[in-house]
Amino acid sequence: MKNDHVLLILEGTYPWHRGGVSEWVHQYLQHISIRSFNILQIADGIHKQMPLAEALYTVPGHVQHFERISPPKLNGRWRENSYRWWRSLLNRVGPLAEHSRFIHIVNTGFAGWLGKELAARYDKKLILTEHALYWKEIMMGAAALECGYKVPEKKAGKEKIADLVQAIAAEIYRASDIVISVSKHNIPAQQKQGARKVRYIPNGVPAAWLGEPASGRSTALTIGWIGRCAEMKNPLKFFDVIDAFNRYGRTNARFLMVVCESGEPGLEQKVRVESRKYAHLEVVWNRSAKAYIDQMDALCITSHNESQPLVLLEALSKKVLPAGWRTGDVTREFGLILDPRATADKLAADIMELWHEPVKWERVVNRRFVKIKKHHTWEKIFARYDMLFSSLTETDII
Repeated sequence: MKNDHVLLILEGTYPWHRGGVSEWVHQYLQHISIRSFNILQIADGIHKQMPLAEALYTVPGHVQHFERISPPKLNGRWRENSYRWWRSLLNRVGPLAEHSRFIHIVNTGFAGWLGKELAARYDKKLILTEHALYWKEIMMGAAALECGYKVPEKKAGKEKIADLVQAIAAEIYRASDIVISVSKHNIPAQQKQGARKVRYIPNGVPAAWLGEPASGRSTALTIGWIGRCAEMKNPLKFFDVIDAFNRYGRTNARFLMVVCESGEPGLEQKVRVESRKYAHLEVVWNRSAKAYIDQMDALCITSHNESQPLVLLEALSKKVLPAGWRTGDVTREFGLILDPRATADKLAADIMELWHEPVKWERVVNRRFVKIKKHHTWEKIFARYDMLFSSLTETDII
């Protein structure tokens, strides 16, 4: 019988830094414990040098092999450079693919391309779980790819990279046996690019998080912001929200910002400087949101682009109301979410109007909390992955 390894190929920050994909990988490995894993991580910059001993997440024992590799060069000759990169890696990564039952890729960038090539060479099932549309994030201002590769700042260079990444994604979609999207919003774009058999399996939260917040409803409204200090998360807009509340008047609202470094030092400096202007704002750097989310009544989401951010679900699991502007799956289905053209003053007014009606506030939050409890716990989510693996196994030739 074929072996039961899964080759997981990813880019980015796991297991060293917090973030939605890092947390997803961590939970995935914790819950799919009946199989063994090999991991290939494509990393550049600071991520390439960090030892596993300094990791934020403990890599579980059923991960038998963890290999880090550098991304390919991007200098305008992608086809030539990609296969040169492929040939340089084959002796290192080929045996891992050959002795795995499935290849699971976590994005459509370099990791996805490598997984596609390995699956074709060794005749393996290819599973794609896509969290965000790479090419869309590049055009909307992402400073770097998940692996650390810096995106050109000038428009022409940015468009060139976005077009290349979109073309790579289309190849990966067509090659994948199953495409899993964590975002309903992204599915039409995936299908337009050639994705077949697209399934929606959302993000989640630990079941242990579900329940009443430790502090209960406070007398003073506390509005939080949680995320990476990355342009795509648009942390500077949170200061516009604070200013809007100051203009609103007749409120003693306080603000709490839980932010982690993300390799964008220029933006980080702006956030640090701007945050010092607000006496009623507490800023916490590089700490887990779990220790602070109970202090919040509302969580402000200011991102330029999202798919289905974990923080949205984590907030609701603690009965904290998400509030902000519509993007991706951040919709009224999950909170007090406004049209992207709405002003920060409109958001402040709507939050305060609801806050002054405690019964209505509780009803709005509880309705969405029930949805999280029913559909968005990691235990339920990864049980669906186990079923998926079993269905693919049944099609293998034993």
